[in-house]
Amino acid sequence: MLDTIAITLPEKDFRIKYPDRFNPNAGAVFNPVFGDTGLIKAIYNPTKAEKTRGYKPRLTLMKRPYTERARAIWLKIEFSAPKLIFGNNFEELQSNDLEAVLTALHQALTDMGIETAYEALRSARVSAIHYSKNILLERATPCFLLIQALEKLDLTQTDFRNGGQMVKYHASTYEIALYDKVKDLEQASKYGDKRGIETDYGCMDDLFADKRKPEVLRFEARLTSRKIKPLFKTLGFTQDCTLNDLFNASLSRAVLLHYWQTITNGLYLMNIDTKDIERLVHAIRAAFPKKRPGKIMELIGFIAVCQNLGVRGARLALGLKNHQWYRLKADTKVLENSKTCPRFLILNGIKQQLEEFIPLERQDIVIEGLI
Repeated sequence: MLDTIAITLPEKDFRIKYPDRFNPNAGAVFNPVFGDTGLIKAIYNPTKAEKTRGYKPRLTLMKRPYTERARAIWLKIEFSAPKLIFGNNFEELQSNDLEAVLTALHQALTDMGIETAYEALRSARVSAIHYSKNILLERATPCFLLIQALEKLDLTQTDFRNGGQMVKYHASTYEIALYDKVKDLEQASKYGDKRGIETDYGCMDDLFADKRKPEVLRFEARLTSRKIKPLFKTLGFTQDCTLNDLFNASLSRAVLLHYWQTITNGLYLMNIDTKDIERLVHAIRAAFPKKRPGKIMELIGFIAVCQNLGVRGARLALGLKNHQWYRLKADTKVLENSKTCPRFLILNGIKQQLEEFIPLERQDIVIEGLI
């Protein structure tokens, strides 16, 4: 449903018992004469010793100069909700798990020397939230094949990382990431957390020890506070940006489906079967009875180049003008709508899992027995 959440508490809603655990010492941040040149921060990341006693959030104490005291100082609390409950983020939460998350978060903060009220956490403002879904695949369908298919779609500002194990679309106020979750854990376990996509892998190191490893595609929509309200308005939601309101499975499902539609908007260019040219020619003639042989060949060539170079690569390689580009895309869309042998049924199957939105449980992913 969701994973990482960042909430903020104003100064009136918390007290720090151990300021020396922050770097620099949190006491300096509260000093009225300290920090008049810009935003200052004091960070408290749990030590290895603390992590052995259970998952803990990351804390950042911040102070904005030249601001009235009531709004000048606040505490940012960043945590993985499923790791708080399960010790891993392969298992997934449901909307009715909010009370359990609040209880676990309150206890973790108490252990770290942060005094705050339970209800203050519930009503805390959310500054960032990662809605997510772990999509369980058949073992015969490795994640990298799906990521390779996504690589060919018409996406901008996209990174493909970790040897093709991840695709990431990023903008100024949000980021979309799809990656092989098991491979990411393996890489972090082998080379260290800095080589992984997430943070805090320690609690998951032995999750698949002596077990068969599943194929899990991770899909995340990482939203900042500036993106949350405009996006929710588009989707027809009116929630406030509090932890209580954003901890919502229906909202998570709507967000992920929205971005899945955005990502796969160019899938029709890849869906058409080019192996059976005779069938493709007949399909084009049926869809466009007046199209001349030269235009039929042009459309077949366009589809083939897109499927080999990717959509963006095809446009660059062919040097198409805008009117040519949009005409060929429109013609190809008509062919896809005519049910011309979809090639990426697995990608279409991912949408079905997003629509059903059934949370994964431990028995779904941890399979007894050696590979």
